[in-house]
Order: sequence, then structure tokens, then C-alpha cells
Amino acid sequence: MTTCTNCGHKNTIASRFCSNCGASLEEIKPSQTASTELKPGSKLRNRYIIIRQIGQGGFGKTYLAEDTGRFNQAVVLKQLTPGNKGTEFIQKAEELFQREAMTLHRINHPQIPRFWEFIRENKCLFLVQDFIEGQTLESLLNQRRKRGNFFSEVEITDFIRQILPVLSYLHGQGIIHRDISPDNIIYRTEDKLPVLIDLGGVKQIAIEVSHKADSSENVVSAGTKLGKFGYAPDEQMRLGIVAPHSDLYALAVTCLVLMTGKFPSELINPKTMQWQWSQELKLSPKFEGILNRMLASIPGDRFQSAEEILAQLQPPTPEIIAPTQISKTELKNQELETKTALVAIPESGNIIHSSNEVPEEILDWSWGGFLLPGFWCLTNHVWVGLIAWIDLSLITFGMGWLLTGIVLGFKGNEWAWKSRQWKSISEFKKHQRMWATISFLLMSSIAIIGILVILFVFVIAAIIAG
Repeated sequence: MTTCTNCGHKNTIASRFCSNCGASLEEIKPSQTASTELKPGSKLRNRYIIIRQIGQGGFGKTYLAEDTGRFNQAVVLKQLTPGNKGTEFIQKAEELFQREAMTLHRINHPQIPRFWEFIRENKCLFLVQDFIEGQTLESLLNQRRKRGNFFSEVEITDFIRQILPVLSYLHGQGIIHRDISPDNIIYRTEDKLPVLIDLGGVKQIAIEVSHKADSSENVVSAGTKLGKFGYAPDEQMRLGIVAPHSDLYALAVTCLVLMTGKFPSELINPKTMQWQWSQELKLSPKFEGILNRMLASIPGDRFQSAEEILAQLQPPTPEIIAPTQISKTELKNQELETKTALVAIPESGNIIHSSNEVPEEILDWSWGGFLLPGFWCLTNHVWVGLIAWIDLSLITFGMGWLLTGIVLGFKGNEWAWKSRQWKSISEFKKHQRMWATISFLLMSSIAIIGILVILFVFVIAAIIAG
């Protein structure tokens, strides 16, 4: 049996991927784990000072280091130690990495770690790139699992809007990531934006080199299938065929895992290989349709570009600005406006859209709905308020207006938020304050008129009596 280092599940010795979580069981070779570890304080190429080891995977070991050649900037060193350490093999592997370096070096996006160089030292190869301070989505999901909650539709829609421009940029460069999953996306501490790590091209070479190190072949084939079982589409896993829609498929699976807390193998029918995630989630019809199309089994039925999905998710994603150019306050305001703009437009005929999440700060008593339910419902699209105008004397004993008002007093704000498209929380609150003011003024006027009428009647009665 082979134990998965990702989830601890035991698999058969012949398995290539974990049957539980889909992680590769071949990425860490005995020869890699037995390789010499770089000690903290040691120096590589008389420039990079090792701070500590921070991981181990398809490359071998990963280290956090300081780059003394660039003002002690934090960098990541990803080490590859082929099992066959012959000079000819190392040289061939280095040629492959240098070829991939030409692709990596032209990538310049704020949500992709900057690649700096490849290093060959002591029969090992190292990739040097920027260190991203933050947590992977996998780590954040594990934290939520312990609390018994997961990512909401609003959070995931926000996440998709932030990551799709990154994929659009990569695909525009002719690059397919090929390994999108929660462990390859880091939420950066500095600005809370998702950062895409471990591009597939380099990882493919690393895995092939480590797998073929002990064979007589020194040339890496172009047909190696990269991707995690369950995340990558079938044609990628079986045939190695990839396109932009392959990454979009994996992104959809990632979203489902984050919202359900389950592994892909738990969300798909093993007999029919059809996704059955709808049994686990209740999403807005529009978002459900987007995910279903991203996950279509036939490649031609999927979205063919990130731009197509962004066009479906309205309003459009704000332009990404470098974190160094805006203040933390502006970043928080941008996040708030983005999140509050995620409310889906109700489908025609729906009175209440139960899939939209309601911010806690608006869950107050609705004075407009309480005092003027028959009028308040018209601009808030909460059509249940029209019941106030119907004569239900046999049921409500003539108190339909009052009872409808009490119901809308309790639930009015929640239903109004779900039933209309609001630009922001502040716009919603302003609208409700307007109705509260109108209600109080009208009720006050009616009360004053009532008092004056009563006084007038008493005066007339007194005059007649006198």
C-alpha cells in the first residue's frame, strides 16, 4: 500500500493518484527524499542564504531563502534532485529547464510569482522565484473544515473574478497552467488577492526528470500527462490534451471543493462519471449554470476563454492595480464594493432569491415595511407585501395590513436584499432610511390629524352641550 502524503489515505501500490483526494502518488521519489538537505544559514551560489525548508513535493524540497544580491529579498528555491546523478543526465535535464525558463521569464503579472533564474549546483537543479506571504486555499479550507463551515457562493464568485484575469493573461501568452487546485493558489497576506503558483511547464519537466531518472531514456517526452485526478478533465489525464478550457474545468472543480469541503472523488458518480455536486449545494441558477458549463464533459461545450466567464459575471472585475500604488484603506473599500456587487439579479417570477447571502449589518427592523407594507413592497420588489391590500377578514379579522407589516418588519430587509440588485450596502441602507422617514412622517401626520379631529369633535360637543 502507498500512503498519500496529502490526506493520509492508503492506496494500492500501482496507483498513480490518490483515490481519495486526487494528489499524485509519484511526485516524491525515495531518491528525492534521501537527498542532502540544505541547512539553515548555508549559502547557495554565494548569494542565496537558506532560512528554512518550507515544503516538499514534485520538485523535491522547497526552501525559503534571502537573496543577498537583491537587498535580502525573500525568495523560494525549488530543488530537483534526479535519482540518476550522471553528468550527462543532469546536463540534459538542465537544457530542458533552461528552455522552459525562456517562457517563465516573460511572465510579468502581479498575481504570479516572478521567476528569476535556474541554478545548477552539486548535481541539483534549483528554480528561484519570489516568495509569496500567505496561505494556500487548501490550508484555508482545512481551517474551515475544523469549524464545520466552507466558502460561500459570494466568496467564490469574488475569487473567480479575481483569478480569471490571471488565467486570461497566461492563456494570452500561450501558456496553460495544467494543475489548478486549492494547493496551487495562495491568498496573499498583503492585499488578499489569489496568487497562482506552480505553473505546469516546469512541474512537468520536474516530474518527468524524476520519474525517468533511472531509465535509459535521457529525453523527456512531450506527452506526459500533468494534472491532479478529479481536477483535470478526462482528455488531459488520458491523452495529455490541454487548452484554456482545461484550466477553466479545473477551476470549477476547485470552486466545488471549496464550497463543499469534499474531495472531487466524493462529488462525482464513479459509475457514470457525472458530477453530482448539486446534491450538496444550493446556488443561484445563474452561477450553477456557469459551473455546469465549465465542467462539461465535451470540451467544445465548455467556456473557451476566461473572458467568456467574466462576461457572465456582472459587474466586470475592477482593473487590478499594483498593491504598492494604493493604500490599505482603498484596498478594503475595493473589496467591500466588489463583495457587495455580487448579488445576482433575480430570475423573472421569483419573489425571493434564497441563494443570495445577506450581510449581517442590514438585518435590522424594517420600519418602512412595517408601517407601509403595501407601498414599501413596490420599490423593494418584495411582492408578498401586496397581501396588505387584500381583504382577508375571515382569516386575519380585518388586520391584514397590520399582520403583513409585522412580517415585513421582521423579514423585510432580508427579502429586499435578495429580491433586487443593489450596488452596495450603503445604497440599500439609504433606500430603507428613505422609506422609514416617509413612514414616520406619514404616520405622524395621520396621528396629528386624528388628534385634531378628536379635539374638534370635543369642542363641537361642548358647544352643543352648553
